[in-house]
Amino acid sequence: MVLIAKMKRWRGVLLAFLAVMALSPAADACVGKTLVIGSKGTLQQDVLAETLSILIGERTGTSIKVVRFDTTAAAHEALMKAELDMYVEYTGVGQIEVLKKEGIGDPEALYQAVKDAYNQNLNLVWLKPLGFEEPTAVSGDLAAQAATVVRKDTLKKFPALARLINKLGGAISAEAIQEMEARAAQASPREAARAFLKQGRFI
Repeated sequence: MVLIAKMKRWRGVLLAFLAVMALSPAADACVGKTLVIGSKGTLQQDVLAETLSILIGERTGTSIKVVRFDTTAAAHEALMKAELDMYVEYTGVGQIEVLKKEGIGDPEALYQAVKDAYNQNLNLVWLKPLGFEEPTAVSGDLAAQAATVVRKDTLKKFPALARLINKLGGAISAEAIQEMEARAAQASPREAARAFLKQGRFI
């Protein structure tokens, strides 16, 4: 009888603990794991990579490593090989350089086309556009929206990740990214990213 009572008591303690964990924000945390975030080497890319790094690191406790690449091809290849978990890409670049397809003039149609093709053919997920458009040489005067591209298996391992990064959806205007780049040039990409995140109360 004593043993049964003890077992019931421990069962109650365990259930209470699990209930607290389920309600805690830390339940979605990625503590003990490392995420690798890419930058394609420009000042803007460095700022965006640091923005993701700080946001994810401070909100989840995850260890983050930022890796710089020289080209889109190198960053995309690393993503496909699982050497990289995510990086910020531009829809026009994804459509023309990666998918080798013709440009689409409508920004929303372009985003949806790229998102669908990456999802179906590459097992990569485009999250919400960040809010600014980047003219690119490969697409002439086509405005390419910036958005985070993430491996599907990464999103499975880090269940809180998509929701967290999507908080940046529509939050970085053309003016905001210009201000961040200017600050990064004077100080550092990480400092510029942190200032933006604090101002927007993301961290």
